[in-house]
Amino acid sequence: MLPILTLDERIFRFCYDASGAGQLLPVMIAASILGSGWTMFALVPLLARVDTRKWAMALTVTLLATAVMVFSLKMAVGRPRPIAVLAGVHPLYGAPTDFSFPSGHSAGSFSTAAFVSTVAWFRARREPAVAMAMYGISAVMVMLAIVIGYSRVYLGVHFPGDVLMGAVLGGSLGGAGGYVYATKLARDDVPGAD
Repeated sequence: MLPILTLDERIFRFCYDASGAGQLLPVMIAASILGSGWTMFALVPLLARVDTRKWAMALTVTLLATAVMVFSLKMAVGRPRPIAVLAGVHPLYGAPTDFSFPSGHSAGSFSTAAFVSTVAWFRARREPAVAMAMYGISAVMVMLAIVIGYSRVYLGVHFPGDVLMGAVLGGSLGGAGGYVYATKLARDDVPGAD
């Protein structure tokens, strides 16, 4: 059995070497930009609107909690990025200088996908007429999160284990945040509920 680091490195090399032809490079760069923390500013207009404020606030709090956990784990683990420790590896877009584990892009995108999917699932249960649309939105969000996570390995800035841990962490926190929001919303919709 291969040691986990060797397995992580081998999977990284396979994905990174696939980037050699560069055919997916523009897509991977776009996915990486979309998965950056700066895209949280897209929530600002939703925070300003009365009808989307609670949803946007709950997602913002969930993403901030995810960011704090990512930062804490990066500082605690201190794993260097592949570009710092593997010969012949250079970043294909950007050159992050912080630690590698876990992937913040992966954590944030999976946190968003899990939050949206959880809320969509609750809504689909309450409103069967919109179920297919809710499941479609969930599928798109999860696929987008997967592409964002893969882009970080493809671009040479994360090991697959970093992305996997980011997905698990983000998915867990996003699912929890979505559950809290959806159950509170359901309670608030019940007449006479406090």
